[in-house]
Amino acid sequence: MRSALAQLPGCYAGPYYYDRVHFGTDDLGQAVPEPNKATIVESGRLAEVVGAHRLVIGHYAAPSLMAAGCAALAVQVREPRSRVLSLYRYWQTEPAHERPRWGAWGSDLVARADRPLGEFLRSPAVWPAVSNAISRQLLVDRTTSTARRAACLRRWAVVSGSYHRLRRSLRVVEWSQRSDAFLARICAVVGVEAVPALERENVTEPLADHQVIDQATHGLLLRLTRADSHLLERLAADGLLMRRTKQDLDLDFAGTAERLGFHLGTGN
Repeated sequence: MRSALAQLPGCYAGPYYYDRVHFGTDDLGQAVPEPNKATIVESGRLAEVVGAHRLVIGHYAAPSLMAAGCAALAVQVREPRSRVLSLYRYWQTEPAHERPRWGAWGSDLVARADRPLGEFLRSPAVWPAVSNAISRQLLVDRTTSTARRAACLRRWAVVSGSYHRLRRSLRVVEWSQRSDAFLARICAVVGVEAVPALERENVTEPLADHQVIDQATHGLLLRLTRADSHLLERLAADGLLMRRTKQDLDLDFAGTAERLGFHLGTGN
């Protein structure tokens, strides 16, 4: 998606590509060494980027973009449990020499993916990447220090006006399976008739360890993504996202698990 959108006139696709909210805590964001540190944008600089471009893509929190002056948001989402499995496998395939380039994020979070899935999910260090990351990215405008405080911020965001502010700015929300439609809708919003070709990049490949996702691990996945699931249901109820049934989502998760080399235990 980044490569395709970068072809559009007036699109900003880097080098800034993250804000500090992405890393969950200030310590993790500040610990990223150069040259990767140069990809993390501060709020004032993000406002300059937004003001100078018609389109901006990056791993920024939605409130960060709105505070920077972005009036229209496009968001691509996926089944939350599938997102966690894909992240886990993607981190497993990251070359070991890349981890130090992200500081504590690489050594304390990405390195945990060397462990079995259940151990990975139970590791206290990985919450910034796995604990309701979709709802935090869309609703929360600040970093915090612990998973518990992040959960409090998430609840605060949902019951306050954060969702309503987000809803007013959302123009495009699509499932990851509908990337072509997502790209076409963005082009329509910015007034571009020729939609760029969408190529497949950074495809997560399965490993040969064939792990079993037992009921306990699946229950943990559900708890870690509960707020994300509720948010997607709300977006669908408000007509912003194509509604999918529980059976659709369970089939999505089962298909992702199988593709990535997992087997679902009895009862999942």
